[in-house]
Amino acid sequence: MSFFENTRKPVGLGGKIMVAMMNLGHSPVARWGLRFLELAPDARVLDCGCGGGANIKRLLKKCPQGIVRGVDYSAVSVEKARNLNRTAIQKGRCAVW
Repeated sequence: MSFFENTRKPVGLGGKIMVAMMNLGHSPVARWGLRFLELAPDARVLDCGCGGGANIKRLLKKCPQGIVRGVDYSAVSVEKARNLNRTAIQKGRCAVW
């Protein structure tokens, strides 16, 4: 598998690098887009294709009494998202599958 195929379904070491790069590289457009999303403080949110979990972290801040769930079909992405949002998971405010 070529390194750039990891943009579709990250796997292995190349996938871990790609997920970290996507969390950083997509940050400006994600922050811009989420500005327009109005959420109740106790909203329940599902992030489909959550990748490395950076948007889950942002969504948790937008709904401080809410719950955010994430799903992704890449085990590498799920692992990264869980690590990034470990505290919220431990508090029962987040889950990633």
